[in-house]
Amino acid sequence: MNLGDRIREIFKEVASDIEGLRGIIVSTIDGLPVASDIKSTEEQNRIAAMVSSLTILSKKVAPQLEVGKAEDLLIEGEKGKIFCYTLGEEAILALITDKRVNLGMVRMKVPLVKKQLEKLILQ
Repeated sequence: MNLGDRIREIFKEVASDIEGLRGIIVSTIDGLPVASDIKSTEEQNRIAAMVSSLTILSKKVAPQLEVGKAEDLLIEGEKGKIFCYTLGEEAILALITDKRVNLGMVRMKVPLVKKQLEKLILQ
């Protein structure tokens, strides 16, 4: 089983635990998709690039605004949410959800998922 397949197995577990999850992607820090449950390759590429840009920008802005080191990024829209988390210095995890997602479940599940993904990606 290759890296992408192992990551997609973790995605399946996350999707079963988080109601309202619409998509999940791991990308490199420079915006290339590593693994995703998003069907369209074009969409994967676009989302990976945007998530990377947003996450890098939040890491630069937070210290300048004196809120400390950015740990994660949450964007709330009228139809859903986007959660972005760094995986070491190499990759980014992004979850795209609808509005009904339970924020507490995301906050509880993500640290475990991050640990699993970092172990796979950073080995």
